[in-house]
Amino acid sequence: MATFVQTNVGLYWGGYSLASTFNAIGLSMGSAAVDDTVYGDTFVSNTPGLSSVTLEGEGYWSSTEDSILFSSLGTDDTVVTVTPVDQAAGSPAIFSKLTESEYTPLDGTVGDMASFKLTGEGRGEKAVSGEILIIPATYTSSSESATNASIGAVSATQKVYSALHVTAASGSLDVIVESAPSNWSSESTRITHTQFTSIGAEMKSAAGAITDAYWRVKYTISGGGSFDFIVSLAII
Repeated sequence: MATFVQTNVGLYWGGYSLASTFNAIGLSMGSAAVDDTVYGDTFVSNTPGLSSVTLEGEGYWSSTEDSILFSSLGTDDTVVTVTPVDQAAGSPAIFSKLTESEYTPLDGTVGDMASFKLTGEGRGEKAVSGEILIIPATYTSSSESATNASIGAVSATQKVYSALHVTAASGSLDVIVESAPSNWSSESTRITHTQFTSIGAEMKSAAGAITDAYWRVKYTISGGGSFDFIVSLAII
């Protein structure tokens, strides 16, 4: 993908889409370098240590978003997805579980727009980079992802991850992730999300080895329902 100017970054925070009030989002992933230098070494030596992920964001204060972010402060395991380019099928998505560790609800000086800042820290789950399979929209009938993603097999040391954000809910929503070797005559269910009847989010995974290279998301809406949601997949 070519370079791009940030104009349509998406931010899904649990059961909410918050990008419309943000004007800056930063993601930082790291791995601690742990010193393992011993006698006989002629250079300092390090081995990979614990991984980390941090999200920093800021934007313009809104009472609706303020109540969401204020109530999230200190809450564990919030599923967060950032879509750096846009929210189209196949576009990049980075997701993880975070704890909102710092929230500044009011920032700025007289004459400026009232603004806010927040920081989220990793919550025992690595940040994974994948792609969007179900774009954010309103869905009223059962179906599957329009594009079957050829994102490859899952090795014995990898997992396939799925992030689901439900931002509006009426009825019942069931979402599964399927894989297939080359076509859809011998598909297998790999991830089954919890049934949703209200807004919320969930990140689930399945361990390899899975030799199938093709993936799709299927969803069932019942009870005459209507749902707004987005689903992203990643293999890492």
